[in-house]
Amino acid sequence: MDLKLTQGMKKRILIILVALCIGVTGIVSGVLFKVSVIDSKELSAMATDQQQSSFDIKAKRGTIYDRNNKVLAQSATVWDVIISPGDIEKNEPENREFICKGISEILGVKYETLTEACKDTSSRYYVVKKKVDRSTVEKINNFVLKNNLNRYSVYTVENSERSYPNGTLAASVLGFVNENEEGYGIEAYYNSYLKGTDGRVITTTDAHGNAMPYDYSAHYSAKDGNSLVLTIDETLQYYLEKNLEITVSQHKLANRSTGIIMNAKTGAIVAMATSPGFDPNDPSHVYFESDRLTLAKMSADKKTEEEILAKKQEIWGKQWQNKAVSELYIPGSVFKMFTCASALEEEVVSLDSTFECSGIADVAGTKIRCWNIGGHGVSNLTEAMIRSCNPAFIKIGQLLGVEKFSKYFEAFGFTEKTGIDLPGEADSLYVKESDMGIVELSSSAFGQTTKVTPIQMVTAAAAVVNGGKLVTPYVVDKIIDSDGNVVKSAQTVVRRQVISEETSATMRKILEDVVTANGGGNAYMSGYRIGGKSGTSEKIDDYNSGKTPELRYVATFCAIVPIDDPEYVMLVVCDEPTSGYIYGSAIAAPVVSAVFKEGLEYMGIYPQYTADELAQQDVTVPWVGGYNSIRAEAQLTAAGLKAEYIGSTDGTEVTGQVPSAGTVMPSGSTVMLYMGDIPLSDYRMSTVPNVIGMTVEEANKALSEAGLNISITGAATGSEAKAVSQSVNSGLVVYRGSVIEVNFLVNNETG
Repeated sequence: MDLKLTQGMKKRILIILVALCIGVTGIVSGVLFKVSVIDSKELSAMATDQQQSSFDIKAKRGTIYDRNNKVLAQSATVWDVIISPGDIEKNEPENREFICKGISEILGVKYETLTEACKDTSSRYYVVKKKVDRSTVEKINNFVLKNNLNRYSVYTVENSERSYPNGTLAASVLGFVNENEEGYGIEAYYNSYLKGTDGRVITTTDAHGNAMPYDYSAHYSAKDGNSLVLTIDETLQYYLEKNLEITVSQHKLANRSTGIIMNAKTGAIVAMATSPGFDPNDPSHVYFESDRLTLAKMSADKKTEEEILAKKQEIWGKQWQNKAVSELYIPGSVFKMFTCASALEEEVVSLDSTFECSGIADVAGTKIRCWNIGGHGVSNLTEAMIRSCNPAFIKIGQLLGVEKFSKYFEAFGFTEKTGIDLPGEADSLYVKESDMGIVELSSSAFGQTTKVTPIQMVTAAAAVVNGGKLVTPYVVDKIIDSDGNVVKSAQTVVRRQVISEETSATMRKILEDVVTANGGGNAYMSGYRIGGKSGTSEKIDDYNSGKTPELRYVATFCAIVPIDDPEYVMLVVCDEPTSGYIYGSAIAAPVVSAVFKEGLEYMGIYPQYTADELAQQDVTVPWVGGYNSIRAEAQLTAAGLKAEYIGSTDGTEVTGQVPSAGTVMPSGSTVMLYMGDIPLSDYRMSTVPNVIGMTVEEANKALSEAGLNISITGAATGSEAKAVSQSVNSGLVVYRGSVIEVNFLVNNETG
C-alpha cells in the first residue's frame, strides 16, 4: 500500500529536521566555544608544550682579578648533556636502547639509569651529566651525527664552571660559589655584579617533530657578568699566607690565625688571610687537622650519620669564615695605642707624664696585675708603651674618664662595623658608657674587656698614624663589564677625623720607639723605620665558662711601615698558641718581620741605613784563593771582613778559606785563610757551644771565643732578646771560622 505524505506530515517532518539541525548546531557551537574560549589557554599551552622546546644559555660569571690583573677566580665553558625521552619516544623509539648504550659508554653513566629515565616520556629535558669538557661534547655530537639521530633526542647545553687557579690563596676573601650561584666571600657579596643574566633558546617543531622555520624560534642571548679588580696583591697575599701557616704549625695554634695588610691612607686591603684556609675548588674538604681528628673519633665512636653531618656543617661554617672580618677577639695591649692617642688628644697626658708600677693596681678593691709581676717602677709615657705597663694605662684611662674614653672608643670605630665590602662582618662587644664603672674603664683601657674584629683594629690603627683619619676599608678597586668598560670605581672614604695631625705625629714617634727597643725588636728590620705594638690577651670568658680546660691566649702584633710617612698597616692575630709561647711579641711580631723582609722592596719601600746599621750589615765573603796575604787582606777589608792566617805568610798564597766564598756573614766577621801547602786534615776545628737562652752579646762572645762567627736572625735589638735556636747543635765539631746562625726572640709582653 502506498503511503503518501500529507501536507501536515511534511510540515511536522520539516519542523523535526530543523529542530535537529538547530540542536546539533548548538551542541557543536557549545563545544567550539568551550574549546576556543573557555579552554583556549590550557589547550594552547598543551599545544605549545608539544611543539616547543627550550633551554637556558648560561651567562658566563665574571672574572676576579688581583690589583695587577692576575686571575684569582674565573669561569670556564663546559656543557651539560641532555636527552629528551619524549622526543625519543615520538621520533625514534626503535633507537632508545642504542642511544642509552652509546651515551652511557661515552659519559660513564649507568645504562640502567638512562633506560629508566627514558620511561618518563612526558619529559623532554633529562640531564645525563653536567659540566663535561669540550672533548666529551665532541664525542656526543659525533655520536648523534654519525648515527643520524634526531637532534632533539640528544643534545648539549652550554654551561660554565667556576675555578680558582691559585687554590687556597685568598680563599677567605674570595669565598666560593656553587652551581646555584650561592656562596661565601666576595663571590657572595658581589654576586649581583658577577652572575650576569642567563639567555634562552626556544625552538618550535611541527606535528611530526620536525624543526619549523627560523621565524618560529626565539633566541635570547645571555649577558655575561661583570668582572672585579681587587685591591689584593697576589704576591703579598702569598707572603702573608705562607708565614701565617708557619706560625700555625710552629706554635700549634688551636683556633687559627689571621693577618691583614691595609693601605694606611686609603683603606685598600692589599692582603687578608686566615690560616689554615681552604681550597675553594673543594670547599667541603676538612682542612684543619684537629677537625679531621674530631670527625674520625665520631666515626670510631659509632655516631649517627646525622650527628656527623651536623658536626661537618659546623666545621665547614667555621672553615669558610673570614676570621679577619667575622670573628671577635680581645685585642690586649695593642689597644693601648688608642688609649694613649685619646689621652694625648685630650691633653690629660704628655710625653713627660710619669706613671708608677709596683706590679699590681688596686681599682675599687679589684686587684689588676701587670704582666711584669715585679713591677716597672717609674715610666714616662713612651716607656710605659714600650714596657706595655698595665697599671700605667689603667691610670691613663682613669685620667680620660668614662665619658671621654667612650667618646674616642666610638670615634675610632669600635662601636660600629667598618663597612668593608665583605659579607658577615661581626658587631663588636663592649661596655656601654652607661654601664661603665671605674673597674670596667680600667680594664678596657689596656684592651682586656672589649671584643672587636681584626678589621676594626687595623682600620683604627691606621687612624692613629695617618694623621687621624678613620677610613673605610675595601677589597674591590673597580668593577668592569665584559667589554672592559669601568662600571664602578672605589673611592677613599674618610668617615671622620679622630685625632689631630699633631697627636698622630707624636704617636708615630712613640710606636717607632717600641719597635727599636726590646720586644718590638722582633719586628725590627735594619734600614727600615717601623712602628708597632704587641698584644697578649687572656680568653678569660672561655675559661670561666668551662669552654676551655685552661686559660688560653691571643697573641697579636700591629705594625706600621714606614712609620715616618705611613703607607701600610699590618695586623697579625694568633689565636690560642699551645707551644709554650704566649706573647704577641714572640709569636705575631716575627710573622710581621718575615712578611716585611720578603715584601717591603716589592711594595716599593726601600731601606735607608744609618751609619750604625751599615756597619752591621751582612756581607758576602769573596774568593781570595791564590792571593798573597797582602792582596787577600785588602780584598777582605774592602768587603768589611777581617782575616786570620794559618801558616806562614812569607811568599805563600791562600790555598783555603773558611767560610767559603759566597757565604753571607755579618760585617766585621773573621775569615780563616790557610797559607801554603796545608792539608785539609790539618785545618783547625772548633766545638760549637750552646748559646740557647743567651743575649745577643753573650752568644756573640761565646761563639767568638770558640773561633766561630755569628749570624743573627730574629730580634737583633734590646737586652730582652734571647737565643731560641742555633743552626748547628752544640757539641758538634766544625771548621774554625764557620758561621753559626742564631735566632733571637723576645718572649715577654714588652713592645
